[in-house]
Amino acid sequence: MLKKFIDICAAEKIFEGVRKILIAVSGGADSLALAELLINSKRRFNLELAIAHFEHGLRGKDSLDDAAFVKAFAEERGIKFIGGRGDVKAFATENKISVETAARILRYEFLSKVKSDLNFDAIALAHHADDQAETILMRLLRGATSEGLSAMKFKIFSAEYGLLIRPLLRFRKLELENFCREKNLSPRLDKTNFEANATRNKIRLELIPTLEKFNPALVETLCRLGEVTAEESDFISAQAEKIFPVVVNGKCIVRKEFLKLHPALQRVIIKKFLAKVTGSVKDFGFIHFEGVRKVLVNDLSGVELPKNLRADLRKGKLYIRFNGKG
Repeated sequence: MLKKFIDICAAEKIFEGVRKILIAVSGGADSLALAELLINSKRRFNLELAIAHFEHGLRGKDSLDDAAFVKAFAEERGIKFIGGRGDVKAFATENKISVETAARILRYEFLSKVKSDLNFDAIALAHHADDQAETILMRLLRGATSEGLSAMKFKIFSAEYGLLIRPLLRFRKLELENFCREKNLSPRLDKTNFEANATRNKIRLELIPTLEKFNPALVETLCRLGEVTAEESDFISAQAEKIFPVVVNGKCIVRKEFLKLHPALQRVIIKKFLAKVTGSVKDFGFIHFEGVRKVLVNDLSGVELPKNLRADLRKGKLYIRFNGKG
């Protein structure tokens, strides 16, 4: 297990330019295995490690026990521990989002702050192959395009959280659980992971086991799909970046140049254009990008967009208008 971990990290150059790593540890088998593997390979890669745990306050005494467990795990191994907590339910109510989403946001904000305060290079996350498959399948069910089906990557820079690394993406969850048993580790068990209420839990507990009856290698198949799609998406994005200055003139898309492009490039150009002129495409979906594309392709007058915006085509140039003003 350790050899496989080291080989993957070396082959994928996960620690290239990275020395100080903050490990996000919940206390479950996945993050516990990640921490143990990093600790056992820190000399090999010359790493400085710290462990961070965010207490969500969602499971009462169990949550407090999780935090105490992770702290003890870190101290036993001489690794710096940083704990944090937040009122997830209150944050979810205030922002009108699900508890699951609220927990993720607060956890990442905590990890990002600790990383910044301690001047660490990266945050290590314990996402594994099963997580990858669940995410891809969930996005597929929600109607994601090829970009949305792209797999999580070993290393990715987030504008919000900085460098994130995921060294376990080629490991199955069962491998990580077996590793914990071999090392006499006793992971904490989050009972909410077995409640078939959240969408991800339903996919994990019900849908994937059913689909595996048709394809026992379903997880590997989905992960392969995600990796290939990510590579293709990166290529298309790079090509779009090169031609962007030709198609986009200031604050407008030039229809004549836009029509020369393949539809795959057109969609990426539109997304980049909207991000540039509006600041973010967070509230935009495929239907909006495609609506703008149809305006350009079919020479229509325009289309309504989120954020009280409208795309208008005037004399061969497409502009984004806000509140009736050009």
